[in-house]
Amino acid sequence: MKTNCWLGKTLLMVLCSLVAGCATSQKCERSEVSVRANYVVTVADDFVVDVYLNGIRLPDDKRQMLVELFGATSERVNVQVHEGDWLVFHVVNDRLRWGGNYYFAAAGVLQTNEFGFVSELESGNWSACDDLQKVRRFIEQKNYLQQNKAQPISLIWQDGTPKIKQLAGESWTGEPLWGLSRDTWLKVVVK
Repeated sequence: MKTNCWLGKTLLMVLCSLVAGCATSQKCERSEVSVRANYVVTVADDFVVDVYLNGIRLPDDKRQMLVELFGATSERVNVQVHEGDWLVFHVVNDRLRWGGNYYFAAAGVLQTNEFGFVSELESGNWSACDDLQKVRRFIEQKNYLQQNKAQPISLIWQDGTPKIKQLAGESWTGEPLWGLSRDTWLKVVVK
């Protein structure tokens, strides 16, 4: 009996140390090697309602309003983003304002003029959800509705791209995107 108890405790200690060691090395690797953004800049016409990181809504104290221009908003989201993370932005637009123009763009900023990711349509990393019954799953599951690609904007807000370049860096080469409705959720899987 004593041998089994001692063996069980020893095995438990070894497992705990291995788990702690893995957690420590993963934390180091995650924080140093795979950082894709130290913060995120968004520009939206009209605005971002909520931002989610890996299925969890970010608290308001992680979001900082940079500019509000006739109802269009620009924000800095103060969160570090790593390779493999996913972000979801709930964005809305009032189609009756300003001739129906709308806009959403993002930049995962490592430092000014250096980006780990940007909003763009070509890679397939950006998807959209416009179905209220599917939104929760879209937010919580990384690859859910990945085939629902984000869309180009047909009535682009002309001040949007100059604004994101001003706030994130002139070398931003992304593009604005949206979903199918004026109340949409946009997801990026960061690679």
